[in-house]
Amino acid sequence: MIAKRLFIDFAKARDAAIAPLYALALFGLIMIAGVGWDYSRMATMHSELQNAADQAALAAATQLTGVTGARANAEAAARDFLASDASAWVNETKLANDDGGRTVGGLSFEFFQDWIDATDEPGLDATTDANARYVRVTVGGRTARYALTAIGGLVSSGAIGASAVATLQNSVCQAPKLFVCIPSLDFPSTADKGKGLVLRQLPNATDSFSPGNFGFLDPGGVLKSDNDKGNPNRELGRNSVVDSCIASTGIESEPGFVATETNALNTRLDIYGPGIPKCNSANGDFCPAESTVSQRVYKISLNNTSAASTDCPLTPPNNANLLTLSEALDEIGVLENGNPGYQRDNCLRDGPCVSLGDGDWSGQAYMNQNHGAVDISTVSDGTRHGVYKWELGNAAARLRPRKVGYTSTTGPPAKEDLYCAYPRPVNEDPWIPPGNEKDRRTLTVAAVDCTGLNGRDVLDIRGWIDLFLVDASASTGPNSGEIMTEVIGRAKNGDGNFAFQELSRKKPVLVQ
Repeated sequence: MIAKRLFIDFAKARDAAIAPLYALALFGLIMIAGVGWDYSRMATMHSELQNAADQAALAAATQLTGVTGARANAEAAARDFLASDASAWVNETKLANDDGGRTVGGLSFEFFQDWIDATDEPGLDATTDANARYVRVTVGGRTARYALTAIGGLVSSGAIGASAVATLQNSVCQAPKLFVCIPSLDFPSTADKGKGLVLRQLPNATDSFSPGNFGFLDPGGVLKSDNDKGNPNRELGRNSVVDSCIASTGIESEPGFVATETNALNTRLDIYGPGIPKCNSANGDFCPAESTVSQRVYKISLNNTSAASTDCPLTPPNNANLLTLSEALDEIGVLENGNPGYQRDNCLRDGPCVSLGDGDWSGQAYMNQNHGAVDISTVSDGTRHGVYKWELGNAAARLRPRKVGYTSTTGPPAKEDLYCAYPRPVNEDPWIPPGNEKDRRTLTVAAVDCTGLNGRDVLDIRGWIDLFLVDASASTGPNSGEIMTEVIGRAKNGDGNFAFQELSRKKPVLVQ
């Protein structure tokens, strides 16, 4: 009976009934905890890789400037700084345990011309450095071997990778409102320095732009909505700039003016046409440069005075007439100086060049005529801009009035005409640029890729160029409305530093 009673009591006991359940559930609990732990490791490792891809894409995008070698530079920027053990900025993973080391490497690159926002996918593949605008960087796959999930039959995450797409976003800041269509995407190269560039106004708003065409930047519709401050007919005479930073991908052109007004531009050379304000001595608007060397000639009428023995006066009289050199040459009987101003490139004057010359402007002939045959190679780099700076170095001696020629008529009274060129301002006081402001004969313009551009459209600003104003713009004749310039190079500040960051802000941004 006692044994039977003990058996019954043992069967009724419930004190340790939960222990077997815990024992049975232990494997499942460990698996659940392991999945959570290992998934967290996997997700964190993916974040490490995605962060590395993002940084690599941004670093690569900073080099997509359109210059030769841009794609190679982009790859080198990402690899050398972010995927190299020797770099202080190397991206690392602390959670991958596939014996691949801590450095996130194995970068691969794809370059595209554009990106389709609507479908969030790439457009055309980039075929040159110039049209490479977007970069996709993919980092090499890494593996996280699971620590606890293996109990459930899983051993690793498999190869996990990451990719990112970036581009270079442009903004225009405090920039002049003039743009010009460039002949190539890497323009100007070092070889382009000193070449003449003829700027021509687009005839109307429906024609397509071509290299050499110029127009105006119109941020926020300023030019088309403000017929006074934004009057395009006066923009070329101002020192004004874009007032703030605006994304260059949103800046439009303002082409097709009814009348090409370069009269305002000519104020830089001390030439004032109808409707153009006089020099504003407070800010330099419509003021002449310190040197006004050009192919313009004053006709001075003399009475009973020998023009042959008369030197040009220091300033022309009020009744003197301003002519182009070609107009003066048609009247002059005795020519003394047929080369008083800087000339166009010979190939632009005589052919076959159309908009961009070759830099040969017969500079030594100019020196022979105006500076006693001084060797041009001893005073400048052979460019017109170089000669201009040399002449300004001793303006009193090198920029004296130049006697172009004279003609006589029989009287009575005897009347003779004297023709003089004035290399220094005679109508208004010159504007001497303060601080790092540029000389009035230096035009800073936006370099625009005008492929497919016609009428009002969003501009593709590739950079900024400094151009030297070679001569005044004619209002009549075969070259009417043209602006003759010479390539100085990529835009610089007045203090000699490159003006890229002054006029543009370029920052890499992630697209995907």
